[in-house]
Amino acid sequence: SGHRLNITAENDCRRLHCSLRDLSSLLQAVGRLAEYFIGDVFAARFNDALTVVERLVKVTLYGSQIKLYNIETAVPSVLKPDLIDVHAQSLAALQAYAHWLAQFYSEVHRQNPEQFISLVSTALEAITPLINSKVQEKLLLSACHLLVSLATTVRPVFLISIPAVQKVFNRITDTSAQRLPDKAQVLVCRALSNVLLLPWPNLPETEQQWAVRSTNHASLISALTREYRQLKSNAILPQRKVQLEDTKVIIHQTLSVLEDIVESISGESTKSRQICYQSLQESVQVSLALFPAFIHQSDVTDEMLSFFLTLFQGLRVQMGVPFTEQIIQTFLNMFTREQLAESILHEGSTGCRVVEKFLKILQVVVQEPGQVFKPFLPSVISLCMEQVYPIIAERSSPDVKAELFELLFRVLHHNWRYFFKSSVLASVQRGVAEEQMENEAQFSAIMQAFGQSFLQPDIHLFKQNLFYLETLNTKQKLYHKKIFRTTMLFQFVNVLLQVLVHKSHDLLQEEIGIATYNMASVDFDGFYSAFLPEFLASCDGVDSNQKNVLGRNFKMDRDLPSFTQNVHRLVNDLRYYRLCNDSLPPGTVKL
Repeated sequence: SGHRLNITAENDCRRLHCSLRDLSSLLQAVGRLAEYFIGDVFAARFNDALTVVERLVKVTLYGSQIKLYNIETAVPSVLKPDLIDVHAQSLAALQAYAHWLAQFYSEVHRQNPEQFISLVSTALEAITPLINSKVQEKLLLSACHLLVSLATTVRPVFLISIPAVQKVFNRITDTSAQRLPDKAQVLVCRALSNVLLLPWPNLPETEQQWAVRSTNHASLISALTREYRQLKSNAILPQRKVQLEDTKVIIHQTLSVLEDIVESISGESTKSRQICYQSLQESVQVSLALFPAFIHQSDVTDEMLSFFLTLFQGLRVQMGVPFTEQIIQTFLNMFTREQLAESILHEGSTGCRVVEKFLKILQVVVQEPGQVFKPFLPSVISLCMEQVYPIIAERSSPDVKAELFELLFRVLHHNWRYFFKSSVLASVQRGVAEEQMENEAQFSAIMQAFGQSFLQPDIHLFKQNLFYLETLNTKQKLYHKKIFRTTMLFQFVNVLLQVLVHKSHDLLQEEIGIATYNMASVDFDGFYSAFLPEFLASCDGVDSNQKNVLGRNFKMDRDLPSFTQNVHRLVNDLRYYRLCNDSLPPGTVKL
């Protein structure tokens, strides 16, 4: 059992409570000072920082040795949380000095290695006893975060050989030990993975010991995924409810750890990512094999797709083309129209999240440069336009829409030549690039979907999609393309003007005005001679005399400020006339 606190008098307990709260605040303040000891002032303030860090290490070690979190007190409901908080704050304050420790390691370490090694080793002695499922979560997480910082920010070469770290390795890979709470488990696994994957600072490539580290990483991941990989042997949905729940727990626990490990190295060197993928390869294949069995369990597919999305974002190159193709093909086969409808319409927010993550994965795929994934474009577009879009088009809910339109935008933006093959020869001969249009029906369908989205009340979607069209115009001259100019241009202008008249998206007045100008400026003559008269003729609620006035007041300006001013004047006058006409007795105005 732990120690017992001798202070029992009520007054003393109250004073102790206040002192402990103050100590917590002081530790927080000390942590906040960390940034004033690094960078250019590192050398000048080195001794002060060293004193602070040494004290913090002592405080954390004392807390762990005496087991502050287990001390029995006279007023446990008050003093126990206080003691735990002080201990947690001391670890957090020490964590704040991780960047200082990293600078110490790279600049001073060679002159004084003992001091540095002693600081890090002692800190780890303070951390290790706390990585235990019996320790309160607040304290446990503080210890885990400090461990992650030492492994990720400081990265000393000797970390792996410290007995305290080996103890944590053994604890995490020992299946008989009680598992830590999810958050803590994820953090500790990230720290251990980073110890093995991240390159050591100040050392050349030849001294990184990648071979040994790679073997160790493989056995770490193998231990962490043992139960998960066994699921593959019966990649069918367990029939019994209890069994299904157990399986779900294994999937959740494993994938949350693996996803975090991949995410934490996604920006690192190629070597780190290679080793990571080698270790994960079997688990990734298991995930793909399990996916079809759980397609109707949206909570499981949600986690699986999260994992695959992280893989696509971080380890795309390492996965290689054939396997990536296999993954995409599996997903495309699984997400049938019926499955999408079930996910979006009947499974609530989880089902929608599943579809959104699937679309996010496709966003990564269609952005990939080169020809590798181009063969998937037709099926991606048909999935969007024939399967997903019809399900969500009429729904007022914004779910899935933003992701779908982002995917369509990326399809256009990164694969423009799939639709417009510009022939250099033709442009030389004619002096203008008259582009050949391909896959015209798909292009028109996508544009129509964008047009429809402007008729819906969702202001965020409106803003996003208007931005996408404007970007495509800036980058690819969308509004100037023959197909857009001749068949869509004035439909879009009409929709934008109607939106202004209806005041449905007033917050976006300025953006709508600019977009209207960018579209109209492609064909000002057509705008003034044909579109504007037609637009006014079709306006209801105003008489012919008022329409003439509106037309006359719209000056034929061709610069942006004057044009947008004219648009807003037209819209305001039109609304004003309608208001006036509505307020008169019926029959007064001949409409």
